[in-house]
Amino acid sequence: MSVNLEWKVNDVESVVTDGGVIAVKWGCTGSSGEASAFHGGEVTLEYDASASDFIALDDLTEEVVIGWVQAHDDVDVDAIEASLTEKVNAQLNPTTQSGLPWVEEVAE
Repeated sequence: MSVNLEWKVNDVESVVTDGGVIAVKWGCTGSSGEASAFHGGEVTLEYDASASDFIALDDLTEEVVIGWVQAHDDVDVDAIEASLTEKVNAQLNPTTQSGLPWVEEVAE
């Protein structure tokens, strides 16, 4: 089964006077069937309100903010997605088990 990876923005902090975004809380969830894993964090951003590519808070989309997060130096997209994929696949294909072989399990 393939692992679905979904990036989400959980919150943004912005400057009231010009709507410039200064921090983003984000998360990425990997899932397949009943298995899932999560990785999240926060990045601090700098902006120039006079720049031609400035986007104020009211004009932002989640897609744009996710792009900022993924481009941030502190976020290694490939490593995060590989780790989540590995964790989900480990849940789907366990290599260990636990239990006491001398205790009979009772069916409910």
